[in-house]
Amino acid sequence: MIITVRSENELDRFVNLPPLFYCGDRNWVKPLIGTSADEFRLPANPALKYHELELYLCVKNNTPLGRIAAFTDRRYNAIHSENTAFFGFFECLPDGPAAKELFSAVERFAKTRRIQNIIGPVDFSTNYQAGLLIDGYTRPSVMTPYNKKYYPRLVESNRYKKLVDLFAYQFTREMSLPDRLYRVAEIVRKRHPEVSVRPLNLTTRFNRTNLLTSLYNESFSDNWGYVPMTPREFAYLLKTLTALEHTALNYIAYAGSKPVGLLLTVPDLYSAARSPTVTGQAANPEGFRELRVTVLGIVPAYRKRGIEAEMGLRLWTDALDAGYDKLEFSVILENNAPMNNFVRREFGLPVSKTFRIYEKPVEY
Repeated sequence: MIITVRSENELDRFVNLPPLFYCGDRNWVKPLIGTSADEFRLPANPALKYHELELYLCVKNNTPLGRIAAFTDRRYNAIHSENTAFFGFFECLPDGPAAKELFSAVERFAKTRRIQNIIGPVDFSTNYQAGLLIDGYTRPSVMTPYNKKYYPRLVESNRYKKLVDLFAYQFTREMSLPDRLYRVAEIVRKRHPEVSVRPLNLTTRFNRTNLLTSLYNESFSDNWGYVPMTPREFAYLLKTLTALEHTALNYIAYAGSKPVGLLLTVPDLYSAARSPTVTGQAANPEGFRELRVTVLGIVPAYRKRGIEAEMGLRLWTDALDAGYDKLEFSVILENNAPMNNFVRREFGLPVSKTFRIYEKPVEY
């Protein structure tokens, strides 16, 4: 039976369902997104200002079998000239009929709004968390998807097809940086002496939210699925990533006095590993060992100058000094050729994880 979430009790059941499903799974950790009832309400979550959202539970004899969200995003449809709905926050036991009921609820949501296409999984928007893990079933980094291995089968059995894949790459202390990265960074310094990479102090982030939002939007406006972030959304996202308080490894690239690139990282809160030898350092006071690059973008007019190489080299040099052992670049769209080429060529990395976003046309 499908329940459309209306009451506070039903919302609590929706939010608190994942721990029931992943009990005993050593890789699963409680995600940062979608674990609070307030995240599904206005005004707490500013992204919902542009959404029409429904949440569904599938239950049998009062026992939850799964959940799913269906929503439209006015900004996405306006920017991309589409008539699309999304599904997200999908969780389900390995029960084919339950999954079918959940996806049928999403399709009813779409049909009543004359939607042409459904895309997912997307949690709120591509600015947050998107994709289903299809390869690389290890412990997730902060704000990256993790799911049971049978989830792709459930989605595909409901006639959803691949739309786009996203990749993760991992670099460890034991690996050697390719000489090419040093050469490119040196060329940047010689050819573009006006370019500098400066640390970004996010403890004063609310005073710089407009700058960060502008840089983010300009850098990612040509990405698939792009939806602009408002300053309120960006501040909300940074607040969610409370670990940003604990790292100084964030940077802005400047061309003269003009900001042209943004690099944001977050320590891997999910890792139990700590490095006692670096605990207390300004750049890593908690002694974290793993670091995820969540944002690395260059504004279009300043691409193909090697600025990302200069930023990447600065990051890894500082990360080693701060005691980090592993760096993850994620998640990167498969059709983002410049960034994939940068990670594969300059850092010499293979894909470590693959995530998939699906689509399905709505049949009338």
